[in-house]
Amino acid sequence: MELPYYSAFRGTSNDKAVELSYELMEWFKPEKLVRSFFTSGGSDSVETCLRLARQYHKVRGEGERTKFISLKKGYHGTHFGGASVNGNANFRRNYEPLLPGCFQLPAPWTYRNPFGTDNSQEIANRIIALMEEEIAFQGADTIAAMIMEPVLGAGGVIVPHETFMPMVREVCDKHGILLIADEVITAFGRTGDVHGSRLWGVAPDMMCTAKAVTNSYFPFGAAMIGEKVAEAFESNKDATGNIGHGYTYSAHPVGCAAALATLAETKKARVWENAKARGVELQAGLAKLKEKHQIVGDTRGIGLMAAVELVADRETKAPACKAAVAAAFDGAYEAGVTIRVSGNNIILSPPLIITSSDVSRMVDAIDKGLAAASNA
Repeated sequence: MELPYYSAFRGTSNDKAVELSYELMEWFKPEKLVRSFFTSGGSDSVETCLRLARQYHKVRGEGERTKFISLKKGYHGTHFGGASVNGNANFRRNYEPLLPGCFQLPAPWTYRNPFGTDNSQEIANRIIALMEEEIAFQGADTIAAMIMEPVLGAGGVIVPHETFMPMVREVCDKHGILLIADEVITAFGRTGDVHGSRLWGVAPDMMCTAKAVTNSYFPFGAAMIGEKVAEAFESNKDATGNIGHGYTYSAHPVGCAAALATLAETKKARVWENAKARGVELQAGLAKLKEKHQIVGDTRGIGLMAAVELVADRETKAPACKAAVAAAFDGAYEAGVTIRVSGNNIILSPPLIITSSDVSRMVDAIDKGLAAASNA
């Protein structure tokens, strides 16, 4: 008498999906993210937010709002919409032409930027000025949404100045543009707060989540929908409000059950507090490695997300060669720690329950990896 699975694509649901939608509404109550659109992962969540952003404006009678603004070095998955707003050529070049109407602003990156400064506040101000200029050029009434990661992850763990995302929010509000927070990486504790937008004191209109919502025990994600966006759809009485979007496994009961169990443990352990404390230790340890190894051009991060950028020359900031990066990986691995490399960056996203001794072990292993890289 009980179905193990039934599609939620056409308005049906299941008990675990109902429970999870309530739980997520409680998690994001301060930001008034009141509806959940369940997906199978991060790329699906991004695609959902992009599509619903366009439809939101059609529902409100502003159908010309179809364009998107994003950040260079930002990563938003591999679907055509996500790849189109991506700010990394590796995910674009071989698949072009992509979705038209997507425009990228410089990343808020202190180590590499076109402004000739390492002052993060000045960089933030300059990007906001460019955002205003781009909106004026495109026409505010043609732009649907700005999508951004609160902390840019796969692009190199780029931490913006604390005023940056609030200023983006202000510009979006001024011009009637939706703000989509891509928190596939930063939601549920990694930054040292419950999620990245809250870290900066910002309430987005929509939020993309996945990864930590089930701790990867099951492929699952959720696009969180803000109150004003939900109201526009739910008060609409014509065909423009009908959502012709979804996935076969949206609201899969096993995924929802995994999310409920994971979020209960996440809340009980308050993992964001440990991420904040261990993150301070990790950043301090990486800073010492920079002092020790000339191959390290920059270290950066916040909470339990960090990057070590390897260079061939500190003066020119020329990226380290592939052989050196590979040697760093192999050296750390032989010392008992697996790291991720992306281009000339070592990117770290350790478990949110690590201890101080785990941090020390990581730093020691990376130290050995960097010694090997220096000799490559």
